[in-house]
Amino acid sequence: MEYICGGYERLSDADNKNEESSSIQSQKIIIDSFAKFNNLKIYKHYSDDGYSGGNFDRPAFGEMINDIENGKINCVITKDLSRLGRELYKTGKYIEEYFLEKCVRYIAINDSYDSNIGDSMLGIRLSVNDLYLRDVSKKVKTSLRAKQNRGDYIGSFPLYGYKKNPKDNHKLIVDEKVRNIVELIYNLALNGKSPSKIAEILTLKKIPIPIVYKQEPRGKFITENDGFGIWKRQTVFGILTNEMYIGNMVQNTHNKISYNSKKLRKTTKEELIVVKGTHEGIISKDIFDKVQCIIKCKKKIRVTDRQLDYLFGGMIYCHECGHSIRISKDVLKSGIRHYTQCNLYTRKGKFGICSSHRVNYDWLEEDILEYLQNVCKNFFKNYNFNDLENNSQIIVIKNIKEINKKIEKLTNLLNSHKQTIDNLYMDKVKGLVDEEMYKRIYEQTKIEINKLNLELEQLNKKKQLNEKQTSNNIVFNRFKSSASDYMSLKYPTKDQIKRLVDRVEIDKDKKIYVHLKFSELK
Repeated sequence: MEYICGGYERLSDADNKNEESSSIQSQKIIIDSFAKFNNLKIYKHYSDDGYSGGNFDRPAFGEMINDIENGKINCVITKDLSRLGRELYKTGKYIEEYFLEKCVRYIAINDSYDSNIGDSMLGIRLSVNDLYLRDVSKKVKTSLRAKQNRGDYIGSFPLYGYKKNPKDNHKLIVDEKVRNIVELIYNLALNGKSPSKIAEILTLKKIPIPIVYKQEPRGKFITENDGFGIWKRQTVFGILTNEMYIGNMVQNTHNKISYNSKKLRKTTKEELIVVKGTHEGIISKDIFDKVQCIIKCKKKIRVTDRQLDYLFGGMIYCHECGHSIRISKDVLKSGIRHYTQCNLYTRKGKFGICSSHRVNYDWLEEDILEYLQNVCKNFFKNYNFNDLENNSQIIVIKNIKEINKKIEKLTNLLNSHKQTIDNLYMDKVKGLVDEEMYKRIYEQTKIEINKLNLELEQLNKKKQLNEKQTSNNIVFNRFKSSASDYMSLKYPTKDQIKRLVDRVEIDKDKKIYVHLKFSELK
């Protein structure tokens, strides 16, 4: 078989290196030499310079996967296993599942791994790489946490109103160019102005929004309000409630979900790291406390939180700008009238952006319900119910087959983990693995085995339930009952509407577009 190979190189910021380009180049030389010696043709090199092995969200790696999908390469070569990735399970999944499914040969030169031959030590090698990744992540996190606890600033862009001290990048000094803006925001709040009103005032004064003023990359794409941007309520609220403005360093506001993920989660108030008196405050503590009291007293339930009270609340969008449309109410002498309005227009309509999209919501709800009732009635009028019972049986049988596939896959993975423990024990006996590493890998693998056993137990229960449904035809009766509910919509619920309707759009001419979730209903 002729192999058309892709050479993959990766280097992260945490790797030991003098020059990134030369290190990548060194990997290319090793791969090219190996290919030449073994009469393998290199189609292309894919290089990710400065990317962690903890996840696979890398541009060159993605390009390589696309070329595999398009049949351009059928062999991947790396200097060693860690260049492909350090995270245990995803790296193993690519090697032992994806490459095999796509008939792609994988070679890790320094680890003497070739998928055409296999290696019983692969699980241990990947585990060691994963432990290295966890260890590096832990050390980096510990180092950053120590700096935060000292009151050192570790962010890239300082909070609006501050800048990094030229003599020490971990210290902050007041940005005198915008000190008066921060003071203005607090003075307006003291005078009873809401964050929304303050945002409007700042926008009308053409004061650049923070990302424009600080020349952040995102700020380059701002064109609204002559390029100064439009201030948001959330931005003003954040300035009014941040202790940084009284001289306290507030950090650890967000944390990575895990060592191998780029996703962040917002930390709780208890998790914040606050060090008092680290820099000059722009606002006095007395003024700050007064503003907090005003905000707390004026706090109300936001309109968006009430949208779920309406049958189509949270499902209506502007046809032109794509933003959500809120439902509000007017209290008149004749009673209460509900109406719709584009959220973007509410915030930025004064600057000529979008239009109100105002319609009577009560009439809108009646018209959409009537339309849905007719759609469901016509659909089931022409539906062949004789086939429904047979179709329900087919669905259950298909579900059982899918469950069996999952059970087989988990069983194979479980056996693989058990084999890893057996191999690991033999390596310990031979002195290839020390006691500490044996215990760490053993405990980690044991946790995964317990998880797999639990998943298998749940799948077997699900399988038994489906087999029971096949015998007594519960599925058919459930389908028929559900069909009856859809057809009438006599007493529609929020859940029914969400299962039928994807979204509703209103255009500037008050024309309504109802997007259904099922194309068969259209």
